[in-house]
Amino acid sequence: MKKTFCMPLALIFTLALSACGKTTSVAAVPPSDGQQSQPISQAGTSCAFDPALFGGKLQSCAYAGNGTLFVLADKLYLYDTGTSSVLAAAEAPLRDFEAQAIDGGYVLSGMGDSGMMAYIYDSSLSLNKEIAVNELLQGDFVVSETGGVAASTDGKKLAFAALGGLYLYDLESGSLTTLLNIAQNAGTASISISMLNGAAFAQDNSQIVFCGSGNSIPAADGEEGFSIHGSIAVDGSGLKITKPSGYEIEEIQSSVSRLFFPQTFTQADGTLLWVDRAAGSANTLSFSASGEGKDGVYGSEQGNYVATAVLGSDLTVRVYDVASGGLVATEVIENSDPTYFYRIPRIYLLDGARTAVVLLGGSIGEVDTLVSTFTFGE
Repeated sequence: MKKTFCMPLALIFTLALSACGKTTSVAAVPPSDGQQSQPISQAGTSCAFDPALFGGKLQSCAYAGNGTLFVLADKLYLYDTGTSSVLAAAEAPLRDFEAQAIDGGYVLSGMGDSGMMAYIYDSSLSLNKEIAVNELLQGDFVVSETGGVAASTDGKKLAFAALGGLYLYDLESGSLTTLLNIAQNAGTASISISMLNGAAFAQDNSQIVFCGSGNSIPAADGEEGFSIHGSIAVDGSGLKITKPSGYEIEEIQSSVSRLFFPQTFTQADGTLLWVDRAAGSANTLSFSASGEGKDGVYGSEQGNYVATAVLGSDLTVRVYDVASGGLVATEVIENSDPTYFYRIPRIYLLDGARTAVVLLGGSIGEVDTLVSTFTFGE
């Protein structure tokens, strides 16, 4: 069933007041006055996304844990989708960021004017600590915005996947430990690491899972570098590296229960590699079409679902159940302005409410941000 963004405001208001879970509501959020938009209802009796609560142009969101979202607009908002209320707001430290929930607060990371930055907030969005990561590394640099900075769930440690290696930073003592040094031929007997693109804590914060590039030992004739993923204990022991055959990893995406490794868009073959965060086991999810995934792959907050975007004259969003591999929803979103389909969307999946929030045009300054929600699963 197709959903369109081109809806009269009276109809949007009617849908917003309808029973949650029975409609898909859509609204445009103007770049100058977000207060003019009407609420957007989500699935269930206690789940809603209301753009009218955010000033200015809505740019992006990020998971904040337990059904809450960070919303980046004129400020940084902490938003509860269950009560449709803003819990806290602060000045946005970055134009774009990755968020990780930790005990008692949050870690936000992204590229600032002086390179990679990490900000430690408490649960009310009071800033506790600001870290200039590249200055801390003294000569090394984190360049990956997705997974370049990883936080342990207890909020005691950060991991940095940098050009020169993998580092562990103790927030309490301020000590920095090098776990992998690429210049010193970090790797195993059969694979050397040439680059790291991302990291995440796993197995109750005892392990760090990473992804990047590697080379065979000994070097094979004509062989180029290939994608790798692996893990290492926080004490530097037990290094493991895997070469996924014929699979080129683009990035690492973290959820509560799973780590997702979407493919580079030019190599997308309709499959998704993922790792169980508790057990460390690797698995593969197959999509409906062979080239699916090139226009974006989006893991849910808890990791139970994955969405793909398929762009053309409209946007098709498919949602999959990770455990079963089954397709649970397909939504087609249309608009008369093709500008919205020139760039990949931002899609957020809330597991408990089984609701997707889709943003189009958030990074395009000359158009309003379009927001759509739909429910998936039973």
